[in-house]
Amino acid sequence: MASEEIQLYNDIVKIGLPVLGTVLGGVIGAFSTYLITKLNHGNENKKEAIKKRHELVLQIANDVTEFEHLIGTYATAVSNHIRKLDGAINMEAARKAIVNNNQALRRAGMTLKILGLTEPESFLEEYVEITREVIAYGPNLKPERISELSKVITKGPIKFYESLASEFSISTAV
Repeated sequence: MASEEIQLYNDIVKIGLPVLGTVLGGVIGAFSTYLITKLNHGNENKKEAIKKRHELVLQIANDVTEFEHLIGTYATAVSNHIRKLDGAINMEAARKAIVNNNQALRRAGMTLKILGLTEPESFLEEYVEITREVIAYGPNLKPERISELSKVITKGPIKFYESLASEFSISTAV
């Protein structure tokens, strides 16, 4: 081998290996950046989905609270009427308010179904079933029965709210 050939190989090694290392480092860096970006994007999507779910659960609670206020007002008016107490609540106006403003309850039920929250949905249905009796029979209820129903209605759907609270547990956070 001539010294020119040796010099050529020497130059190839001196120049080629660093260039090859730089290219390989660039490829590894690009792949790492892509992988980290993809993982971060996935985590951001999960966080956003959890945040949106929490917002929907809070909206459900607010919608049920709105209905709870309407039915509580009506139950109090019916109770006052049956017990012949002079109340400041107009029973017929309270009944019309329930009939005309039940969209919140329907929206809550729909959202519960969409989110697949079957346990809160069943607890809400139990509560609504009690309210149906007051709405259907109102002033024709016996004083003892309206007293029982009013206590349950004014206490509210506690089991429902407790079951919704589990949606905010630490284990769902990312």
